[in-house]
Amino acid sequence: MVPGESVQQLTTENTTLKHRVHQLTQEDRKLQERLEGARSNLRFAEKRIANLEAELLEQDRP
Repeated sequence: MVPGESVQQLTTENTTLKHRVHQLTQEDRKLQERLEGARSNLRFAEKRIANLEAELLEQDRP
């Protein structure tokens, strides 16, 4: 046992840390979902840009 700390203090700290791990896990999940959405939006935008560039090239042809 750690000198100066009671079992109750260790139990309380352990519970607090478990709660924090749970919060961080939820935050990570939300951020992963946002990242996935952003990547999807980027892919869509890149395809749209490529299509618009192709249209411009076709218009420039004689």
